[in-house]
Amino acid sequence: MASRKEEREQRRAERREAEKRDAAAARRRQLVGYGVAGLLTLAVVIGIVVVITSGGSSSSSSATNGNSVPPAAEVGVQTTPPPWDPEYDHLSERLQALGLPGLNEQIFHIHALLHVYVNGKPVTVPANIGLKEPTGPFSPIHTHDTSGIVHMEADQEYPFTIGEFFAVWGVKFSNDQLGAYKSKGDEKLSVYVNGKKVSDPVNYVMKDHDVISVGYGKPGSFPTNPPANFPAGL
Repeated sequence: MASRKEEREQRRAERREAEKRDAAAARRRQLVGYGVAGLLTLAVVIGIVVVITSGGSSSSSSATNGNSVPPAAEVGVQTTPPPWDPEYDHLSERLQALGLPGLNEQIFHIHALLHVYVNGKPVTVPANIGLKEPTGPFSPIHTHDTSGIVHMEADQEYPFTIGEFFAVWGVKFSNDQLGAYKSKGDEKLSVYVNGKKVSDPVNYVMKDHDVISVGYGKPGSFPTNPPANFPAGL
């Protein structure tokens, strides 16, 4: 049998081993904590860098640099003189680039009236702009007929712009160009809404019952405040 002295020595040895195990476990927990904290810090840094490099915006919208129509939304647009039929071949690509909401006439449904002129002559705004029948795609901003009425029917309230409509139509449109026509000399592209000139028509957000007059030519060559011929019920 072990003597009392030997038993005490054995218990001391067991305590020291237990203390060593506890200390080792504590160090492991501490290292794991440091690792988690480091990962969290790294994630925060990465997030800050992403925000800075993206201009502080997490939106997937296609708009860039304050422009509602990014370059990718101009694929296939027509740079020819009128008439301009709806361009369907690249419509899907333009809609994807624009990032417009889904089509739904029950949730958000407003209308504007668009008149287009080139050198004093009216240009027809064709039917079914943005509506490739019967297979689609179907844009939430579109026309049904040749009246010039622009329908904005979406699954959420959305700030549709004049520039977005021309992109859906498939016609080159900027603040100084319409189709084949670029502002030069006294022949310029001018846009009026409800009789008032708009300085940045590409990004003008259309409102219900706006009457929009887009004209290229010399001053006075087209009406700036044409009649608001909305059918009953619109």
